[in-house]
Amino acid sequence: MRKFTKILSFGLSSLFVLFVAWGTAQAAEPVTAASFTLKSLKGESVSLDHYRGKYVLLNFWATWCGPCKVEMPSLEALYQRFKSDNFDVVAVSNDMFGEKVVRPYIEASKLSFTVLLDQQLKVSHQYGVVTLPTTFLIDPEGNIIGALYGAEDWTRPNTLSYFEDLLTKS
Repeated sequence: MRKFTKILSFGLSSLFVLFVAWGTAQAAEPVTAASFTLKSLKGESVSLDHYRGKYVLLNFWATWCGPCKVEMPSLEALYQRFKSDNFDVVAVSNDMFGEKVVRPYIEASKLSFTVLLDQQLKVSHQYGVVTLPTTFLIDPEGNIIGALYGAEDWTRPNTLSYFEDLLTKS
């Protein structure tokens, strides 16, 4: 079992669903995703605000992180399957050597989603990231609706079903 925020559950689909249900049942205030701007591998400044209006899977990772590297191919597959006007994947690299080590890895792995560089870990600290990988699901209004700590196989049938349901309802 994985610990998910304050909930124990059995898998990604259950985790995101339970988090949303738990938040609703508790009548908790939505947790707004902290705004940030980082440089992309293309040298552009990219803001999280740019993605407002769509679901965003925000993944914190590093090239030196074994579990991160294991999950990247399935994260790319998820992105390829669902990329659209209402869904995107943004990966924030925690590599202190930045583009010099990240670009070769991204190119060799043929990853096509947006990769941002957080060499000083400012955004990672802003999000309270203490383990890699850490992934947040952000809704179109900019609220964090799920968090996952650790690697995931993003192509498991129940995971794909969760995103299919989520994205067809929006």
